[in-house]
Amino acid sequence: MHFMQPLVSILIPAYNSQEWLADTLESAIAQTWPRKEIIVVDDGSRDHTAEVARRFTSKEVAVVTTKNQGAAAARNHAMRLSQGDYIQWLDADDLLAPEKVERQIAALRELFCLRRGLSSIIEPNAPGSFQPLCGKTFLPRNGSGTNSTKIYTCKRLPG
Repeated sequence: MHFMQPLVSILIPAYNSQEWLADTLESAIAQTWPRKEIIVVDDGSRDHTAEVARRFTSKEVAVVTTKNQGAAAARNHAMRLSQGDYIQWLDADDLLAPEKVERQIAALRELFCLRRGLSSIIEPNAPGSFQPLCGKTFLPRNGSGTNSTKIYTCKRLPG
């Protein structure tokens, strides 16, 4: 029996990030995990962030520009656009090690196989919203050696 690999959405909110965004996108594209979509939401940048992002537009990289509403609105917009089974947040000035997503998916699978409980996050069940099923950090640091990152398993609620 053949099972399709889950799709991972790498979501990148960006504001005035022209200086770092190309490196960030290259690290996302270089992920060894084969099924991924990368969504950049340019939050009304005043520099050339959108132009830098558009150079990477492809089958797996989408770029959206919105009026400036702040980081939370950009993240929410990216989440609404995502189709992934898993979400990987990536700030526009951060990098991922090439095997970060693949290793994290493997860790998730191992935990599920061991039937260990995962921490639940309670979210409002508004129609059309997402309900995180887990939000545990399995790898302590991202590839750039900065803050820990989380990957979430989500399901889209009806509506």
